[in-house]
Amino acid sequence: MGLGDQEIQATAEAVPAAYDAAAFLAAIVESSDDAIVSKSLSGIITTWNKGAERIFGYTADEAVGQPITIVIPVDRLDEEPAILARIQAGERVDHFETVRRRKDGNLIDISLTISPIRDDSGTIIGASKIARDISERRREAEHREMLLREMHHRIKNLFAVVASIITLAARSAVTASDLASSMKDRLMALARAHEITLPSLAGRSVEDPPATLFQLLSNILAPYGHDDHRQWTLTSR
Repeated sequence: MGLGDQEIQATAEAVPAAYDAAAFLAAIVESSDDAIVSKSLSGIITTWNKGAERIFGYTADEAVGQPITIVIPVDRLDEEPAILARIQAGERVDHFETVRRRKDGNLIDISLTISPIRDDSGTIIGASKIARDISERRREAEHREMLLREMHHRIKNLFAVVASIITLAARSAVTASDLASSMKDRLMALARAHEITLPSLAGRSVEDPPATLFQLLSNILAPYGHDDHRQWTLTSR
């Protein structure tokens, strides 16, 4: 085989390799869970992958050729000119969190990464967008925030209860030891009352008979008054 034949064979082998690489890259884009979209500098959609179909609800046939504003809520339309201006300036937009609208009208939280598309001469001819649905992550963050607010509220209530117990105990305490003992008894009474209201968390079987109001009040009121000095009477009927 001469040198010319070797060159022809090398060229023939290189062409399928290049083709396979392009096809493989296209397959990656098409199978991505994220929406991968390209648009012209005038904002017209030029490509639309399966991830975009899943996230936004439009098929590629419905989306390609349409303005990208079909997925932008009315109150967010001012974002598009600003994004296009940055792309035309050669900038990349990373992890821009915003809201977009699905075909069915529902709004979704997304994270956008937008990059300029350049031709062989380096001229910017469009933009590529990768959009990730972060609705679930946002809901989880809101749920955590709600739990933290609830915890904050309950802790403040707990401090208020302890302050009230201290005030009540101080009225009858003669010595510091009396005050400490009274405080301990009253706090332990609240702890016991708490345990009987949540048996599964306190290590008791959920099959045990539920606590009655009489049991609950008996535990709470037990430290308040002893022997002949008892300030309350509780009767079960």
